[in-house]
Amino acid sequence: MRQILPIVKSSFQWALILFTTITMITAWTYMGEARPFRLGVLPDKGQEFGCSTCHVDKNGGGPRTPFGEDYARIGIKAKEKYTQALGELDSDGDTFTNDQEFEAGTHPGLVTSQPSK
Repeated sequence: MRQILPIVKSSFQWALILFTTITMITAWTYMGEARPFRLGVLPDKGQEFGCSTCHVDKNGGGPRTPFGEDYARIGIKAKEKYTQALGELDSDGDTFTNDQEFEAGTHPGLVTSQPSK
């Protein structure tokens, strides 16, 4: 019995270490997707739409909106900045620039969300 107990204890410790490692990797991977600091560089600081400003999922991560694609292409390359070039684009193709959309409180990545004319 004494020989079995140390093995069980050791197996339990390994299981605990494995579980903890998998949990940490999963959390770290998720945090790699969610980057809330990016909201702070947007003109509205993410107040209107949060993560769904750039992502289809309101929780962030995964597929991007047209604005999110443009931010990935321009803003990230500009060292995480909302640039003049990004503001002058019409990411969602609704005839309003991203700057106009942010100023009006409408979604720059959703064609059905438009400023009043």
